[in-house]
Amino acid sequence: MSRLVILFVTFLTVLGKNESVFSDFDPEAERSMSCRSDEGQCYVNWHDSVNVGGSIATLMSPNNTNSSDFSSGLAALQQLVDDVYSDGRRMRAYGSKWSLSNVAYTNDVMLNSQGLTYCKVGIDDESHVTSAYKDIRNRLAIVQAGMMVRDVHQALKVKNLALSTTGAGDGQRFAGAISTGTHGSALHYGAMQEFVRALHIVVPGEHVLLQRSTDPVITDAFGEWMDNARVIANDTLFDAAVVSFGSFGVIHALIFEAEPLYELKLQSKQFSYDRIKPVLESLDPSSLGFDGINSDLPFHFEVAINPYNRNTNGCFVRLFEKVTLSDEEFQIQQETGLLDAYDPEETDLFEAVGQAFRPSMGLLPTAAMRKVVFGRGVQFALRKVFQTKSRTEQSKTKKPYEWFTFKGAHDPSTMSPVPGTAFEIGVPAERVVEAVELIFSIVDTDPLAAPVAIRFIKKSRATLAFTKFNLTASIEVSGPYDRVFFRSQIEIRNRIYEAMATSGIPHTYHWGQGFPVNDVWIPSAFGGQLDTWKKTRAEFLGDAIDTFSSDLLEDIGLYP
Repeated sequence: MSRLVILFVTFLTVLGKNESVFSDFDPEAERSMSCRSDEGQCYVNWHDSVNVGGSIATLMSPNNTNSSDFSSGLAALQQLVDDVYSDGRRMRAYGSKWSLSNVAYTNDVMLNSQGLTYCKVGIDDESHVTSAYKDIRNRLAIVQAGMMVRDVHQALKVKNLALSTTGAGDGQRFAGAISTGTHGSALHYGAMQEFVRALHIVVPGEHVLLQRSTDPVITDAFGEWMDNARVIANDTLFDAAVVSFGSFGVIHALIFEAEPLYELKLQSKQFSYDRIKPVLESLDPSSLGFDGINSDLPFHFEVAINPYNRNTNGCFVRLFEKVTLSDEEFQIQQETGLLDAYDPEETDLFEAVGQAFRPSMGLLPTAAMRKVVFGRGVQFALRKVFQTKSRTEQSKTKKPYEWFTFKGAHDPSTMSPVPGTAFEIGVPAERVVEAVELIFSIVDTDPLAAPVAIRFIKKSRATLAFTKFNLTASIEVSGPYDRVFFRSQIEIRNRIYEAMATSGIPHTYHWGQGFPVNDVWIPSAFGGQLDTWKKTRAEFLGDAIDTFSSDLLEDIGLYP
């Protein structure tokens, strides 16, 4: 789950120490700390990460005046973009504030997208879609940027449809989740951006619909319906813009393709690392003894490892098999009211960690003591989330939106139970054991209050997608992180960054989580793709390129 973890780690301070090139210390971190008492003009993310966000000069909130029409919200957004450009200022948009990095932040103008909640499932007019999509136009949806993933689920399920994949939670805004490359573990499908067919972006002076020329879905007639948007069909432009975290303009809406509603069947177990290591090397799960699972990986396969109990049943494996529903089952669900709003009962790892750890644990004086205590806390959290001891959950089938949700994520006014953050490294699947054992070698001597979670995702076409390998293994490390009790976490994390940089293992970092703030790792990770992305962005935006830039983009070499 792409948040299998929203959580566990970070802060920024090695206050008087020299920073290594692979530090994720953000130069804006001091500003993010100093502005927290001024909530009205301060951006703080949902996780209360102490190195994310800061002061805001201007906060704007465009809204629809009619929930059944997008035009008023679009017009307000166009006016705001034009004004910011004319004033020579910079802007960023945000929604649920789930990003664990500063890709959604600028200290100048920020747009709150939460009032843009238009959603329409199905395109009625045949003339609005290309011939390839006429027969499935009922599966195409138009979603404004302010819609939560949870709300998109609700809109789809009454049409017997579902998203092909999601992250582990559903509290993100749809546009933000996609534009940072959020993923689950749909290793035969990919990350969330893979179901996007067109992007509706507002730039100074116009608004445009971007789609691939090799897979066009909407026509000029659709552009006219969408308040005379210009339609551009260009693979290079679309692939660069779909994962660009707001750097190609302000996303107003997305057009995506859903699929028929399905269910997922859960199985989960605990193992020792000597049983898991060969499976990670071969990607053959048959030795693990799951019912009906042979040598092929199922739809969703994830492993979370407690580094300090890894040799004593500290490796948790969860898999989901995809179950197709028949027409009769669809009808039964409609007639029995099973498609009514659902009330999540699950706890995600972040909440479980908040219950397991206390601030004083971060001040334990010796590594041996921290390993014991951190091991117990991580084991508690993983057992609760993976439900390995719950017989009632084993082999249960639920809709995907019922599995990948949790109680604390649905109210944007809430905050996470403990301050923290995470980083997520993408490596080729065949190198995952090397990368994981590199992390073990560091946290064995300098314990980190965090599990090591692994998922596998199919390669993305997006130019700067962190899931860039033929099969990407994502390694997520998340945990508590504050300025006092867990401040040593940042030093440990930087050691991992440095070790990865010198290891020779190809790797990337998830844009929506923590990553090294420097201009070194991105060229190494993306090579010529980086040049393509920057050139495409410059040609598309022209002299408006600075409007959608930020200090962070400059610091990591994405601008100029």
